[in-house]
Amino acid sequence: MIAVWFIVLLLLVGAFVTMPFWRGKSASETEDPEIAALEAAREAKYREIRDAGIDRESGKLSEEDFTELDAELRREAVAILDRLEALRGKES
Repeated sequence: MIAVWFIVLLLLVGAFVTMPFWRGKSASETEDPEIAALEAAREAKYREIRDAGIDRESGKLSEEDFTELDAELRREAVAILDRLEALRGKES
């Protein structure tokens, strides 16, 4: 009887461990690589915008330098967002 329970337990553990391999491709694997790259670029650009604000607050950037840098970073972010929107519109 103990052997039967051991085999059942072994099968359950094996099923649990191999379960991730049973599923189909995840959304991130089936997603367009260009969209994934643009989403990563968007997050990086948002980080750059936040970092510029922190640099201004800490005195590393003058107000004038910050204004120029912030405007450029936001233009780049908008371009990324526009491209993402265009690609997602084509998918629908």
